[in-house]
Amino acid sequence: MSFFRHKPNLSPQTARLAREQDHAWLDRFIHSADRRFLTSDVVEAPGIFRRDPTALLEADGCLVAAASFGWRTPPVAWLRTLLIHGSISALEALRALSRPLHVELRAGGTRLVAITLDDWNEPWLRRPLLQLGYRPMVEVVGYQKQDLSRPASGNQVVKVRMAQPEDLQDVLDLDALCFPLPWVKGPEILAPALNTSPCFVVAAFGGELVGYAFVTGHQSGRRFHLVRIAVAPVYQGRGVGVRLLADIVDYCASRNAELLTLNTQADNYQAQRLYEWFGFTRTGDRQTVLGYEID
Repeated sequence: MSFFRHKPNLSPQTARLAREQDHAWLDRFIHSADRRFLTSDVVEAPGIFRRDPTALLEADGCLVAAASFGWRTPPVAWLRTLLIHGSISALEALRALSRPLHVELRAGGTRLVAITLDDWNEPWLRRPLLQLGYRPMVEVVGYQKQDLSRPASGNQVVKVRMAQPEDLQDVLDLDALCFPLPWVKGPEILAPALNTSPCFVVAAFGGELVGYAFVTGHQSGRRFHLVRIAVAPVYQGRGVGVRLLADIVDYCASRNAELLTLNTQADNYQAQRLYEWFGFTRTGDRQTVLGYEID
């Protein structure tokens, strides 16, 4: 298989699902592709190709595009990686790659595919996605907190502790109860998070798990990102969310972090009031979630 020593002849093209023997080829393409959409850093991307449904597009013996969908919580899957060579348009690549990927995803119960766009990838990616039939679903805004103090400690009757592997099913059940599609997180996200998050806490009341929250660490622990905070609907308004957020802020302060960030839906005013009361401020970052229903 040639690797761009010549400009590929784009006719004919072959789009197919990736096989194990393609992984080395894909690993090199991660570094050489002219346009890249990645939801992880370059080091983690090869592992994504090995785990997630992946399709590649060949032309004239060259790899000209590749894509993978992950974070699968049927009926939703997310576009996690897209690599495109400069010889082909994003629209052409997406259209070709979608055919085998949609067949594979449908077989696994996926009916909605989604992608989050920000300022880095929007200029070249938004228009072709819209041309393919993707539609805006929700806007997401960013918040940050530098002063790691807190205005309150929340409900002290609730017991907050570090999550254990045996909590996974309860966390999954709670997440499905708290969030609508496409925001529900499945075992593909939450199982690894239980093991890798520097701070994954659960709140329990009377033996029942009623909330959870976790962060990811960045820049050698100087920054943390609040990935999730959830409280069972029947326990909302009782200070459980405040307690979880206070514990997260305390954890970051104990690590001498410089910054705690989070994202929330632009129309989730209740959550925004909580974050702003806690001293979070808008970053000005804004993301758009696009979705496409596959037949």
